[in-house]
Amino acid sequence: MMAVRNPDDFIQVNGALNLKPSFGPIPADQLIPWSVIALANVIVANRILGLSWIITILSICWGMATWWILTGSDASRFLSKFHSTPYWLYGNLHYSSPLDPGQSRDPKKAKRKRNRKQKRSRRPKRIRTDF
Repeated sequence: MMAVRNPDDFIQVNGALNLKPSFGPIPADQLIPWSVIALANVIVANRILGLSWIITILSICWGMATWWILTGSDASRFLSKFHSTPYWLYGNLHYSSPLDPGQSRDPKKAKRKRNRKQKRSRRPKRIRTDF
């Protein structure tokens, strides 16, 4: 006899269907970029710059961790912790065009310049040429 199922019961599904491939804790989509990072660090840090293996290994780990944080599948979950809430203010700021250098950036200084008396320029002395 067949057992009658209740329509509200959960259907068991294979849990491995939704998993991403990995080698232990290392995601499979990170293997090629990490090998490029490691190879580049060995060539640059150890061979060209002549740094020690400890510094080379530290730079490899730093490059891999940076790559994993920026491109990993859960990067937004980790990086969203560092966004601060916006602090909105109302302000009144004078706009000055960067293409017009004659315009003052501070409107108060511009008013002071306009109100300031201008010095009279002296005319150059005329040289008599009718000898």
